[in-house]
Amino acid sequence: MKLFLAIFLIPVSFAWHGTVHVTGQLKCNGKPYADDLVQVWEHKFIGHEVWYEGWTDHNGNFSIEASGHEHGFAFAVYPYIWIPNYCNTQIEHGKPRCTKNLVQIYIPKEFISYANHPRVFNIGTIDLEKAEGKNFKSIEQFFGYHQECRSY
Repeated sequence: MKLFLAIFLIPVSFAWHGTVHVTGQLKCNGKPYADDLVQVWEHKFIGHEVWYEGWTDHNGNFSIEASGHEHGFAFAVYPYIWIPNYCNTQIEHGKPRCTKNLVQIYIPKEFISYANHPRVFNIGTIDLEKAEGKNFKSIEQFFGYHQECRSY
């Protein structure tokens, strides 16, 4: 019985710490995607967690250093960039501007540091007008989360 408990509880007692440094430039129709949100998330055993939120500068550039932990049954961290894509959307008659197109880029393992010294992962320049988007998953839609909206 003690051996069973030891084997079962070993994964629960670990915490994996990961750090990433991501840079890039975002554009919309060839123009800088300025002052817009870029997030680093981490896929958890159940759900997802925001590690860091940053904003593009007036040229559409961003540089984000983020870190987080995974506790429990996972044996690594799986961070990704999450960019709500509002390129070519408009505010209509006081209603918030919404998008269903989201850009999600997983950070390769070789750019995740477990010692707080990550290599820089440069995603390059992405024009969001042409970027392949991700739609919300069925489970997210079931809980009412099917789009992102904002009033600016």
